[in-house]
Amino acid sequence: HVLGRFADLLRATAQHPAMLFYLDNWQSVAEGSAPRLKRGLNENYARELMELHTLGVDGGYSQQDIIEVARCFTGWTIRNPRQGGEFYFAPRLHDRGEKTVLGVKIPAGGGQDDALKVLEILSRHPSTARFISRKLAVRFVSDNPPSAVVDKMARTFLKTDGDIQEV
Repeated sequence: HVLGRFADLLRATAQHPAMLFYLDNWQSVAEGSAPRLKRGLNENYARELMELHTLGVDGGYSQQDIIEVARCFTGWTIRNPRQGGEFYFAPRLHDRGEKTVLGVKIPAGGGQDDALKVLEILSRHPSTARFISRKLAVRFVSDNPPSAVVDKMARTFLKTDGDIQEV
């Protein structure tokens, strides 16, 4: 996915068992959905998704956005984690309520699509375009890339729906 669309890369990492395990999302469940498991909502993946993978630390999100994103990703887990595991969506562990992420309402009852909608919102956000463009510019242009270069890259990111090769 490295030279494809950023949204595809983002989805692949979000559904990868290593990411789900490392950031504890595989154990994140809707409040009250699994009382005997003694688990609840886990914000680790939601925070990392926005802070390190998309918007950046100054990307314009709030603590409430983190909570709402975490709610959207409840039920994203790993099937048979002790046997290598694979991505699995567990509907009974998902928060079925309405959520609002960065001002966008996600209707109740969306299931797995709630998280996919979040990935779409984040992958098309102007802060993501700027954050990813700056990271690429630092890697390939200069440790202190000119803002005009980053701006042009971010415009390309938005214009091409996150086509990394074009950026």
